[in-house]
Amino acid sequence: MARAKTFSLGDAYDGILADLVKHGRFGTETEAVRAGIRMLADYEMRVQSLRQAIQSAESQIAEGLGIEYDTHESLLADVMNDDEGR
Repeated sequence: MARAKTFSLGDAYDGILADLVKHGRFGTETEAVRAGIRMLADYEMRVQSLRQAIQSAESQIAEGLGIEYDTHESLLADVMNDDEGR
């Protein structure tokens, strides 16, 4: 069973939370807080995934596996055709 938490959001966030419930966006303040935490967790997972992709790309570049482009047009053409596979 979940344990109850007690914390203070401050006046500005208390007002936002109250408005979300008052205008029917959420049934309770708890629902609104849970939705916010879910959004934060999703954001953190996306950031972690991007960091891993950057690290992988940096490793490939360090191994000489990068592609050099002569012009920005050739880079754009490659990016636009990326779904066709290389």
